[in-house]
Amino acid sequence: MAPPERTPGVRLTDPSVLRALAHPARLRMLDVLQERGGATATQCAEVVDLSASACSWHLRQLAATGLVRDAGRRGDGRERVWEAVVPAWNVDMATIDAEPAEAQGLDLAVTQAMLQASTATVEEFVVRMAQDQEPPQWRDAGLVSNSTLRLSADELRDLTAEVMQLLAPYRLSARPEARPGDRTVHAAVRFVPVSAPDGSSPPTDEQ
Repeated sequence: MAPPERTPGVRLTDPSVLRALAHPARLRMLDVLQERGGATATQCAEVVDLSASACSWHLRQLAATGLVRDAGRRGDGRERVWEAVVPAWNVDMATIDAEPAEAQGLDLAVTQAMLQASTATVEEFVVRMAQDQEPPQWRDAGLVSNSTLRLSADELRDLTAEVMQLLAPYRLSARPEARPGDRTVHAAVRFVPVSAPDGSSPPTDEQ
């Protein structure tokens, strides 16, 4: 996963917390809570493909780890509101409080859950576009693109740092209040080196 210095937020090191996060639906619900400042299980169910009762169960699992909390009830008292405790989080495998093999497995599980949650969000946007459910200005502004780059490890490190710095002023933590016309935008940043064509080990700087 991305080095912590490039992803602002709380660094997670507790294996039990990471196991709770290794679920794409929970990650998307956590995004909803961070985006809205709080939400009910029913509102979470509108985003993820689960029932309100299933979302309620997942929210309780997240609450048990300290990532979310019960913010009380509203309306007639039957709707429980949940809110995120941390505005953002990140994982660094080197700091996970577990044996190396377990830390590696947890890092992989959380990363795979993030990828699944991200893909689901992008696919929903693509479907809305195909069904003409997105306003023209948002269709034109959105971007789904793949690029193949050629650069050194140092250049890749610099590029990822520049991109993260570019995104920083637009994060929810930097813009907690939405302005008229604002929408929450999902930005999935992935810079990964590909394997050598013949499956051999990638080149190194060592001779």
